[in-house]
Amino acid sequence: MIVDANVLGKFLLRQQDSDVAPIYDWLRRGWGRVIYSTGGYFKTDIDQKNRERLTELARAGLARQVSYERVEPHEAEFGNIRSDDPHVLALARAAGVRLLYTRDGKLRADFRDEKFIGGAIYGDYRDAGLLTEDACAGGRGG
Repeated sequence: MIVDANVLGKFLLRQQDSDVAPIYDWLRRGWGRVIYSTGGYFKTDIDQKNRERLTELARAGLARQVSYERVEPHEAEFGNIRSDDPHVLALARAAGVRLLYTRDGKLRADFRDEKFIGGAIYGDYRDAGLLTEDACAGGRGG
C-alpha cells in the first residue's frame, strides 16, 4: 500500500484512529507493507519527522523503501493525468503496488484508471474489506 501525503501525517500518528487502525492490523498480520520513496518530489512531500517514522516502520518490517532511481523513469509515463501526482503513480508502477490510501479525488481517479494503475483505493475504515491476506501478493507486495 502507498500512503499519500494528504493522509500520511494522520497515518503516522502514534494514536491510531478508526480509519488507520485497520491498516495497522493488516500490516501487523504480515499481509502487506507500506511502500514509500524519499527521493525526487517525495523529498519535499515527506517532512523529516515523517521520514523518521517511516524508517521505524521499515525496521519493524511494516514498510519498505523503494529507491528513487527505480521510481524516476516511470514518472514520464504519466503525462496526461488528472492529478498532480505522477510520482505516486510512478512509485506504484515501479513497486507493483495496486492499493493506495488517499483522500485526493483526482489521484483516486488516476490510480483506478486501467491506463495507469488499475488499483484500489482505501479512503477510510469502510474500505477495510480491501485489506485481505491476498490483497498484495500474500503480503509480499504493498
